[in-house]
Amino acid sequence: MVEFIKKFKDKVPYDRKQYRDFFNDDTDPSIKWYGMSFQLPGGFEGNEINFKEYLETYEPWFKQVVLKLDNGSSWIVSHEGKGLKWFPYGGDSLTHLRGLFKQNNVPNTFKGALIFSLNDLLAFSRDLISYPYAAASKVGALYRDLDISHGEFPVVIKISGHLNIDILSTDKEMLKELVRENSLSFFVLKAYNGTSLLELQ
Repeated sequence: MVEFIKKFKDKVPYDRKQYRDFFNDDTDPSIKWYGMSFQLPGGFEGNEINFKEYLETYEPWFKQVVLKLDNGSSWIVSHEGKGLKWFPYGGDSLTHLRGLFKQNNVPNTFKGALIFSLNDLLAFSRDLISYPYAAASKVGALYRDLDISHGEFPVVIKISGHLNIDILSTDKEMLKELVRENSLSFFVLKAYNGTSLLELQ
């Protein structure tokens, strides 16, 4: 069962303000966040990524990462930063996710987080990794990135409208293991500011 909650500050196992500060180089030095972007070749250089290729590549990888990290806890799916309306536009994109809202009598204008079990997160994975790219329902327009947070320890899988997925965590060893597993694969790895790729290999 998927839950819809408007206030979820106490559901994520980290300080959301401190996490947001990481992107502004304002982070509390006592809490170190590390971030790595897993990208398809050419994306960083501004080349157009084929959406079908993105889905075929990232959906099984996303599921693999979730299964690796899962320990029976819930997963919290929210917009990056301040919450927005989930579906402010019409259209027929993201049919499974829109159907979930309708099935639960939740308006498309809902602002807040969705709480998923492991099985539900896997079942809706295609729509979730498509969301920032497809939710705007306008060619060339992107919607707010999604943060998919583990319910028990500080790790965030960030779904970007630029058709890449990033992983951020305060657990350097966990991130290092994911980097090692994918360093020779089809991804180009780009470290966030303040994170050294070398220290994660």
